[in-house]
Amino acid sequence: MRIQKLIEELCIFKNRVSSSENEYRAARHIYQLMRSIGLVVNIDVFKSQQRYAWELSFITTFFLTQAILYFIHPLASIIVGLTGFVLFWGHFTTRFKPLSSLFRFSKSHNVVGRSQNSDAPFKIIFTAHYDTARSGPLWNPKNVGKFRFNFLLGLFVILALQLLSVLSYFEISNIITTILVALFGVHILGQIIVLIYSGITGEPVQGASDNASGAAVMLDLATRIKKKSFPEIEFWFVATGSEEVGAIGMADFLKTYSDEFEKENTFFINFDNIGSGNLHYYLGEGMLNFYKFSPKLIYAAQRTSENEKLKQVTPAKYKLAYTDAIVPASRGYETILFLATDDNDQIPNWHWHTDTIENINYKIPKLTSDFCLEMIQTLHKDFKQIIQEDIEKRKQFRAEPEEWEDEE
Repeated sequence: MRIQKLIEELCIFKNRVSSSENEYRAARHIYQLMRSIGLVVNIDVFKSQQRYAWELSFITTFFLTQAILYFIHPLASIIVGLTGFVLFWGHFTTRFKPLSSLFRFSKSHNVVGRSQNSDAPFKIIFTAHYDTARSGPLWNPKNVGKFRFNFLLGLFVILALQLLSVLSYFEISNIITTILVALFGVHILGQIIVLIYSGITGEPVQGASDNASGAAVMLDLATRIKKKSFPEIEFWFVATGSEEVGAIGMADFLKTYSDEFEKENTFFINFDNIGSGNLHYYLGEGMLNFYKFSPKLIYAAQRTSENEKLKQVTPAKYKLAYTDAIVPASRGYETILFLATDDNDQIPNWHWHTDTIENINYKIPKLTSDFCLEMIQTLHKDFKQIIQEDIEKRKQFRAEPEEWEDEE
């Protein structure tokens, strides 16, 4: 089976951690595969980082500093805390990362392939990252089920700290608030220690499901679509680097190519972690802001799931972490995500040493490819109808002056 072969080829590299030599070798391999399919292909280079932990740890120190300043200078505590929260929000929405240049000392690569149909009125952009993650305490199978809870707890601590700092400025404080701020400071220090420890000790994982499976499905679709006729659509296939360190590759892709896209006619379909579990199409994603995905793409997915052979693909909402899909979605593009979870809504083998070829259920990536091909055919019919309606409107517009003259 083609998908199985593609996954196995990508996993020959053992790991493809962000901004590593193996990531670049995988990029070159994907480049050759895209060329063999008949796509026009570029490899785009951008600045990136090798560890996710450093930038987030640095942002978190703003809140530790805020807790210390609470006892020394309340106004400074408020300023530092609000600055930290803006950086925190920007980090988890991917919209605002002014500190990122401090941590990007290495290179990563996007592999961008496209069909030769630049005059088509619609664009569908398939995306999947090909880099792999590092393990760490947060992704230990014993702890990973609490990942969302721990994030929300941390968010609560940050927001509560903002409130207590403001109250302190207005001289509203007592022994209870003082103890709370001290406890919050200890909690934040613990988070920083865990992040730094993960950054130092985290070991690269093979990444068969996350995300060789997504890249393989994207390449499989490129091959299948090439054999069909969709004159109204230009297809793009983008293998992004450095997703695991903050969706950096996807952000760079949009920065580089946004002038070629019209938001109302450009559709992003992202694949991530589709190696095993229950396949879902997602209605939106976001750890802080929840960005709703494209109604047009969701409606197409709903109609596709009415097919008896594809009905096991169900809708869901993704709030566990964020994927490349949040980048175009947060910037107003039509977007949808495909991702598989287990019965507890957790990602199987997420960022752990068990994310290997042996734990891939090849029926799931094959199902994803079949589902999306059927969905594209549905969208193609919709696009043709939109074009026909536009033609009819133009005909009617040209005919109106003659009708007015007759009336006179």
